[in-house]
Amino acid sequence: MNVKVFLLSLCLVSGAAFAANEPNPNFVYFTGGQTPGNWEWVLQDPDNWWKPIPDSGGESGSGKLVVVEAGDTTFPGALRFSWTKSEHGVNATISGTTLDLSALADKAELMLALKVNSSVPKTVNLKIACGENCEAQVNIADNLKQAEPNTWFALPLALDCFTANGLDAGKINWPVSIGTSGALDLDIAEISLSAMAEGDEGCVPNP
Repeated sequence: MNVKVFLLSLCLVSGAAFAANEPNPNFVYFTGGQTPGNWEWVLQDPDNWWKPIPDSGGESGSGKLVVVEAGDTTFPGALRFSWTKSEHGVNATISGTTLDLSALADKAELMLALKVNSSVPKTVNLKIACGENCEAQVNIADNLKQAEPNTWFALPLALDCFTANGLDAGKINWPVSIGTSGALDLDIAEISLSAMAEGDEGCVPNP
């Protein structure tokens, strides 16, 4: 999947088109250091496949993924995710409820505000799940490599890129899960759903 990388301006963060003054958990999954509504961060590795952590951070069962507050002055509340190379993939997942986004499947994109602090391994999978044996993922490693190091940027991922690969947008229970078995260090300031940019056809051209 070929997606674009945009330099991030202040107006993009916390500006999801579907969000109101208070973050709407249907469309905003992490912002200002918090997971709104019933969402929470869960770390997953072979030593503990389901380890919820507070928004302030924690570490996976094996310690191969450590999450701490980034201490960023531009985007207070941003988290730093540090993966150590491991034999098996380790994931940082947002979970907590089930969404029906079927009406937006060809109109919206997942937007992540990121900063890459290290070299990038060959595989960094971003997954959206819709229950047992129902998921779709894309490898965003090349997109992370294209970004200017240590610089905030926005990474948009059209929702139909996932539905085209088997995602059921009517029962999303993990709006985002990022995982790798390589070494990676990156900051995340926001994860939200936004209206697809004007003129963008996503992965599946729409009439």
